[in-house]
Amino acid sequence: MKIMYHVALDWSDAQIKIMNEFGIYPVKGHTAVQMGEETYFKVKDYIYKWAGSDGIRYPEFTKQEIKESLLSVKKTAFSHGYPMPDMDFGYKELTYDLSDYCPSCGIGFKQKDAFRLKNVPPAGKKQIFSLGWVFDELFVEKTVYEEIFKPLGIKCREVLKYKKDTPFENTVQLVLEETQEKLNLEGYPTEICNVCERTKYLAMPQGFYPMPKDIIAPIFKSHEYFGSGALAFKRIFVEKELREKLVKSKIDKEDWYIPTK
Repeated sequence: MKIMYHVALDWSDAQIKIMNEFGIYPVKGHTAVQMGEETYFKVKDYIYKWAGSDGIRYPEFTKQEIKESLLSVKKTAFSHGYPMPDMDFGYKELTYDLSDYCPSCGIGFKQKDAFRLKNVPPAGKKQIFSLGWVFDELFVEKTVYEEIFKPLGIKCREVLKYKKDTPFENTVQLVLEETQEKLNLEGYPTEICNVCERTKYLAMPQGFYPMPKDIIAPIFKSHEYFGSGALAFKRIFVEKELREKLVKSKIDKEDWYIPTK
């Protein structure tokens, strides 16, 4: 693993000339460059002076590190549409118990009913997907559920057609257990809500994610919330055997996972 920095600026000729002296070659205009940690610390004062902020720090893992990880965090998935009704986030009242929900930080959603969608991907396309605004739920093609997830004891629930409230025949939502084990996230940036005073962690990984001691299922959610502003979600952990099966079947992509240690 190595630490990288992403820097986006409206680069001028003078700024480019300075960066070139450090072996960094931005393209003029609104563009971004990536650089290793050692180089970044040599130019960080310039970056802060020009941008008014630091670059975005992120870890870059080798293929071997991703492949060998016994447990990984799923960092992304295919996205397909939004939960309905989408006007004024009406899906929240319909889908969730909001008794513990804080609209200021987004913590506290508890699902009480099925998600409603306008449509689902055609068979064979986006066989696992997530929704806009909802980052800690996964929806899968029913054949994939029957072949891969059901034999592992993973439960599912119906996904309903918006306005008709009848289930889609070829798509279900995975029911993901949530661990009660707290991760060692020392050093991770946090946000404390000034309304409910609960804590969440910024989503950008700082390196390898800490590995839970108790793996409660082949796929499960974290105890902690992640995100910023009004967005809060739980991380999804996936065991190596399941991850490899999804990648081999070309249902998922290997670089969509963050290794743990």
